Amino acid sequence: MRASPSLSTLAIAAALLASACSTAAVSPGPMRGPASVSPAAIVAQPTATLRPTPPATPSAPTAAPLAGALAPRVFGTGSYPGVTVVAPGWHLNGDFFVDKSSGPLLGISVWDVGQVPRDPCHPLVDMSDPGPTVDDLVRALVAQPLRHASKPTGVALAGYSGRYFEWSVPSNMVVTGDADFKGCDVQPNGHLDYVSWQGSGMGERYQQVAGQVDRVWVLDVKGQRLLVDATHTPEATPADLAEQEQIVQSLRFTAP
Repeated sequence: MRASPSLSTLAIAAALLASACSTAAVSPGPMRGPASVSPAAIVAQPTATLRPTPPATPSAPTAAPLAGALAPRVFGTGSYPGVTVVAPGWHLNGDFFVDKSSGPLLGISVWDVGQVPRDPCHPLVDMSDPGPTVDDLVRALVAQPLRHASKPTGVALAGYSGRYFEWSVPSNMVVTGDADFKGCDVQPNGHLDYVSWQGSGMGERYQQVAGQVDRVWVLDVKGQRLLVDATHTPEATPADLAEQEQIVQSLRFTAP
């Protein structure tokens, strides 16, 4: 697990924080600590295009947290609604991530996305604000190269409407150490991060392993754009994914 200048601990705390060498121990956390690393040059080949998993039919939102639910915080520095999910056998990691206690990496997190890189392997070249709307953010994300995003579709989650897609990390990328992707930019934290997005004011959603898949819901929650990310590694089984889907569909937003 990497130390953070502002947080200690996904063992999903960016999304989401551990070694990428063993998926059983990897956690989908996005926080980084200082170091010094030199980049290596390699060009990754794309993975196959994803076939999106249809999201389950959403249930109506509730006005109060459900009994026994975990309550992850939204990644960002604004004022946000509360979040709850019912996740037996999972745990809250670093206040921001809900992840499974054992087995392949499976994590869920909620983000206020602030900036998106044009290229996830070279975020230092062009990181920008995608614009204020759900469609603005979705367009910026699916335009990233080497992600092979599925076609975004209209969706509802927790009673709020938005857009849904899936994308992946190239399966042949070389990953060493603590989620360091060979050939990617060396960040100020010293790591070679493969970056999906940055939270508004805090947090970086970096990926952890080659072939990692994220299911993404971008929602309009009472006029506030929030992103729900459900991530898994290639070793996840259909049963794992069904369990994760059930937890995502239990998600509720509550009053701040």
